[in-house]
Amino acid sequence: MAVVFEKTLNILVFDRDRQLREGLRNFLLTSGYTRVHVIMSIRSALLKLRQERLDVILLGASPPIPAVRRLARVAQYRQPAAKIFLLVAASDQPSFIDVPDGVILKEYMYSNLLELL
Repeated sequence: MAVVFEKTLNILVFDRDRQLREGLRNFLLTSGYTRVHVIMSIRSALLKLRQERLDVILLGASPPIPAVRRLARVAQYRQPAAKIFLLVAASDQPSFIDVPDGVILKEYMYSNLLELL
């Protein structure tokens, strides 16, 4: 009988791209993470930041980039113990130098994400 270990991190995924959100959610679920919240709007993300204690916050950085930067600052303020990562396209990386925990390139996120969690 196989033993399944549940990974208990509470993870928030925000991105406007449905395909990326769902792909990332499925990747995390198949990796054993059971508490994955997928959000598509900044308003919903702000509400989730108020309602729950999160361990990891993954914010997809897509235009408008200033709104995502503000969301990252709010997340850092409301969830100071959480690891906050921005998911950015390689072409947008120079715009995000002062990120709390780091930048994950969308092109390589599946190969790097599990080791960062």
